[in-house]
Amino acid sequence: MISLLNILNLISVLLSLIFQVFLVRLWGAVLQTDVYYLSIGIIQFISGTFVGFLMDLYIPIYNEIKVRNEEESKKFTGIIFIIMLIVGILLSAIVFLLAPYIIKLFASGFTPEKVIFSARLLRILSISIIFTSLTTVINATLQANLFMLITYVTTLIMPFFNIIALLFFAKAYGIQVIIYTIVLAAIVNFLIVLSFFYKKIGIRISNPFTQDSIPYLLKQNIPLRVGTLIYSFKGPLTMNILSYFPTGYITLFTYADRVLNILFRITNSPISQILYVKASNLLSRNKVRELKSILLSTIRSNTILFIAIIIPIMIFFKKMFGFLFTSKVTLTQISIMYYFFLALVPFYLVLSFEIPFTNITVAMKKGVKVLQINASFILLYGLFLLSGIKFIGVYIIPIALFFAQLYNTITYVKFVNKNLHIVDLDIFKIILKSSIFVALLILLNAIFRNHFLYTLYFNILLVFLWSLFARKEITIVFQFITTKGEVK
Repeated sequence: MISLLNILNLISVLLSLIFQVFLVRLWGAVLQTDVYYLSIGIIQFISGTFVGFLMDLYIPIYNEIKVRNEEESKKFTGIIFIIMLIVGILLSAIVFLLAPYIIKLFASGFTPEKVIFSARLLRILSISIIFTSLTTVINATLQANLFMLITYVTTLIMPFFNIIALLFFAKAYGIQVIIYTIVLAAIVNFLIVLSFFYKKIGIRISNPFTQDSIPYLLKQNIPLRVGTLIYSFKGPLTMNILSYFPTGYITLFTYADRVLNILFRITNSPISQILYVKASNLLSRNKVRELKSILLSTIRSNTILFIAIIIPIMIFFKKMFGFLFTSKVTLTQISIMYYFFLALVPFYLVLSFEIPFTNITVAMKKGVKVLQINASFILLYGLFLLSGIKFIGVYIIPIALFFAQLYNTITYVKFVNKNLHIVDLDIFKIILKSSIFVALLILLNAIFRNHFLYTLYFNILLVFLWSLFARKEITIVFQFITTKGEVK
């Protein structure tokens, strides 16, 4: 079943990638695309920040309640649903009314004309906050009960709607039609998962202001949410730095980052989500020993699948995106995007090591630790940016991300192992092998970046050696993701 989730995730992100390609082919790296990416980023930041105050530890606490009384868990879900409806409406109204000021906060380098255009799109997009907030509650409850298939199927809705809008309506109505489509897709997604949820699990609506579970949830969530909020400030920091570079740099960096983020989601998201759900279940039952094998399988799968999928993109990046974007993007812009891509790979590799340990820390309800680590991250990231931008320029962004994230990973590994004693030599071997191979991969592609045939030949040789060196791990990963499990 894990392989099916990966396939659905792959289809979803491929549809997203197709949409991104069509978007750049239609407009290029210009004001419209800069504003589009900025508006999406703002909504994700604001919605994720405030919704997280209730949802960050929802699954572990839901599982705790369900172990004691299943009917109480349905009541708990109903309470969160009502509160999330109120929060979604308030956030939507605030973003709508304060859109110009929010734009200036996230992109201080924008001219007044850019701010006005951005605010118009942001106001339209603010409506989606209500429905995505409610969908978050439903999806989390479904996943806590291992009903994951429906949550992955519905991820296809948004990119599919966006592609249709882009192909048939964008030329006539402009980029705002994509924003309207995002709102429509959010509504459709909500209605589908709500219908499935009522059939499979059910809900009990009750007064949220008379329940003891909410203060407990907030007490557990606030440190974690503050920590997550602090970490998410890397987005505004990055956008502010990019806003001082020439027009198009926001689009080029965001596109390179999104390509890697898509690859990361394909390989890491389903497996890491299953680890999180199972960890919260096992910890609520004090079954710590069973976590060790799950953790090892997750790290092995995350890293090997991520490496396998970035190799062909790394080889054919310039030719592929040069062909896809045609005359809308210059060869120089494609090269800049490629350098961003190469420089961001170490950051995402480190993230693939870290995510399993982060999920276990969250499942342990150790929000204060997350707060401490993320505060250190944003401090390090800011210091790296300020100290290196004069010498390295815009490429300090991926370098700073890597070193700051490396600190996070080391700290999470130490913390989890200190409390649960589930980290062994096998995990460190996987991390070391993967790191060495990716370092060689990046070095090779950087050296021969302008010689395609050399790049192709040496990459093939390197992959062949890696497949021999890691054939045991590759076989284990294949068996792990294709084995039928308890996910529904």
